[in-house]
Amino acid sequence: MSEKRRVYPAITWSESKRLFRASFTVGGKRRDVYGKSKDEVMDKIDILEAEAGRGVDSSMTFGTYAKRWCELKMRGLKHNTRAVYANALSSHILPGIGALPITKIKPLHIDEVMAALDGRSSSLRSKVLLTMSRIFESAAENELIRRNPCLGRKAGGIKAKEKTPLTKEQQAKLCGAVSGTQAGLFVLLCLYAGLRREEALGLLWSNVHLDAAAPYIDVRHTVTFDSSGNPMHSLDLKTSAAYRSIPVPPVLYGALAAAGTNGLFVIPSKNGGAMDAKEFGVMWRKTGGYAATGVEKDARNRTVRDSNGKYVRVKKYYGGAAGFTVTPHQLRHTYITELCASGLDIKKIQYLAGHSSVNMTLNVYSHVVNNRPDQLAPAVISAFDAGKSAGNESAGGV
Repeated sequence: MSEKRRVYPAITWSESKRLFRASFTVGGKRRDVYGKSKDEVMDKIDILEAEAGRGVDSSMTFGTYAKRWCELKMRGLKHNTRAVYANALSSHILPGIGALPITKIKPLHIDEVMAALDGRSSSLRSKVLLTMSRIFESAAENELIRRNPCLGRKAGGIKAKEKTPLTKEQQAKLCGAVSGTQAGLFVLLCLYAGLRREEALGLLWSNVHLDAAAPYIDVRHTVTFDSSGNPMHSLDLKTSAAYRSIPVPPVLYGALAAAGTNGLFVIPSKNGGAMDAKEFGVMWRKTGGYAATGVEKDARNRTVRDSNGKYVRVKKYYGGAAGFTVTPHQLRHTYITELCASGLDIKKIQYLAGHSSVNMTLNVYSHVVNNRPDQLAPAVISAFDAGKSAGNESAGGV
């Protein structure tokens, strides 16, 4: 028995548009479909009817689908990860393609979103591209689109500047400047225990063991901030490797012992609870300084404009308590760099840093692992001595 032939709506020629046209009802809506050929019109009819059968509206905008994706996919993610997706969407993606039907978005539209980020960091561009790609992957899995338009796209962007550790002089100057202040213990915890900001703010006195034979700190808690800047105390660390016990060096031991163990948090807010974003921001601006972007001015204090008439904006740095700018992560970076320069085994450094793999440690700190002149000198001298001997033997044989 022959297969029943598919019956299509009448396809006519539209003289005004110079295209073939079919008018039919799908999903309760009357639709007009155009194509350069009758076959193209029939293909479009097949797609629209298949989408209607799946309960998918081909006119659904990217913004609508992205909202549904966020509701379903972001529930189990950590707050910081959710914040990355949310910021990429609201600030960089939705303004460009949010109103477009998701079935109509092409690679060109992705290129336009990325072009708007010219001059921005590779980190930001990667987050934006990854967010778009994840959403389009989901749309393709649900057969809403045939192909992810982000495929083959590269993030590009400006690579972050290499982190610079504090010198011994800067370390001493900073610690002296904040000694006895609210920020004093925070600086010492990041600089001499390598804690991340959220780990230092989430450290509880119950996890500080000064009476042990070898005093140590258990890293078990974090304090992060929600979109309103409120503190969120959690047992959910960055990775499983972040759960670690860190020896307390004498310089940190003295400060912790002097602070006492009253209250819950080692770095408390003024009311004794976890510090919120505003309070931390005020504290750190005074301690580590800050950077602010403003309009450039010439020698006569007049605003400077570029060839397009736009104000030229520059980033200015304002020193903190020690007279220079420093970030919490720079303190942690200094801690790990000092461990590497000391010759400590790289696997032990990985553990103390809370890195999930030794490659993560090596990728950033390989230039200071066993690369001091006194460590390299024996091998270099030996190599050239061997070459010299070989050269002498060769010369003697001529």
